[in-house]
Amino acid sequence: MKRRSLLAFSACLAAPSIVRAQKPYPNSPVTIVVGLAPGGSTDATIRFMAREASEQFGVQVIVENRPGGAQTIAPARVAHAAKDGYTLVAVTYTPYTTVPFFQTVPYNVDKDFTFIGQYATVLYPNYVMSESPLKTWNDVIEFAKSKPDTLKWAAATPLSPQQAANEAAFKMLGLKTIFVPFKGGAEALTSMMGGHVDMIVTADYGPMLSAGRVRLLSELGPTRAKGMENIPCFGELGYPYNLRTGYGLAGPANLPPEVVQLWTQFLQKLSGNPEWIKLLDTYNFVPELVLGEKFRKQILDSRDQFGKILPSLNFKP
Repeated sequence: MKRRSLLAFSACLAAPSIVRAQKPYPNSPVTIVVGLAPGGSTDATIRFMAREASEQFGVQVIVENRPGGAQTIAPARVAHAAKDGYTLVAVTYTPYTTVPFFQTVPYNVDKDFTFIGQYATVLYPNYVMSESPLKTWNDVIEFAKSKPDTLKWAAATPLSPQQAANEAAFKMLGLKTIFVPFKGGAEALTSMMGGHVDMIVTADYGPMLSAGRVRLLSELGPTRAKGMENIPCFGELGYPYNLRTGYGLAGPANLPPEVVQLWTQFLQKLSGNPEWIKLLDTYNFVPELVLGEKFRKQILDSRDQFGKILPSLNFKP
């Protein structure tokens, strides 16, 4: 009798997971983990995405912020989650392309993820508050030359491609500056607004630029970007490292094909949503879908490119 009762109890415990597996995906809440603090551009786009997905799928899609560890906490959580599509991660390039060269990470970029798709290409300018005495990129260089170890600047998080690009440029120019670490672009921007840092390089400038609150000085890309034709880019300046990155969505390795297909179709449909397009434009993002294996290859190619040039960057955070 006791054995029968134990078996019945065990069956009851297993029942919810069995029912979830039998029903079409998704049939319970989905979590998207963000490796940055709330309030930044990544967080804003993922929260919009979660709201739209909740309405379309008929289940709650939850945004979970897990900042810290140079953005590695979020992908680590997802890499070791169940491979059922109920835990996904907002992809930024930092924890996949640069951080693994500087610290041990609890995941394998090549093996532990299903890269679903990139939804936007992101531009990264160096910028200051509009009232700053630094009017141009040359002003930044001259200020850092005349006052070594005085210019305070920040990126969204440490060990990012953006930090590496600036550090490489400053070292090429023989400049000594002070990098200030944060856990997200919103935190860095708040610090600059409070006068605690002089300049930041993040993707969170759009709304402040539209309001006339900030001034762009240079951009990290290989060529001048649309809308930023009046400021120099790192490619034309001949700096050692220039980049274009993006934001996307991924899950644990070996996600079921139907899960990947559902989110791929969702991203494709979302790309035509006027409100979504307006949100991306607010942050000066370039709407660009890069799906499946192409997205994965783009991430790995960016990582490998960074690895090849790393010795010449003299970047030691």
